[in-house]
Amino acid sequence: MTSKKITTAKYEVTLLEDGIVENFIKSGAVMEEQDVTMLKQHNFEAAGQKPYVILVTPGELVTFTSEARQLAASKNFIEAARAKALLINSIGNKIMGNFYLKVNKPFIKTKIFSDREKALVWLRSIIK
Repeated sequence: MTSKKITTAKYEVTLLEDGIVENFIKSGAVMEEQDVTMLKQHNFEAAGQKPYVILVTPGELVTFTSEARQLAASKNFIEAARAKALLINSIGNKIMGNFYLKVNKPFIKTKIFSDREKALVWLRSIIK
């Protein structure tokens, strides 16, 4: 399988393996509703228009607007996504991730990880 990568000014979408898409959010990015909508389209394209799970890897000082978080968490937005693993690499990202889980209450299964391999093991268990 060839790796598929889509790059924009704010993020990169990479197909890691069949059914697992990584979203790397670039350092300093401010993700807004339209960015999250495009990200979903790019995820679906990278996954070959099939169900997928997402590994979200934020860079430093990444921000999601309140509207973007609400949209990403909503039932109507999900479509082909089955689960989301948030890879946390800083205290700021941990605070943002916990806030997202507690306040926005994502519709799909979402967990926070500090270990990339553990996150991938969990995602593989869902997509199989």
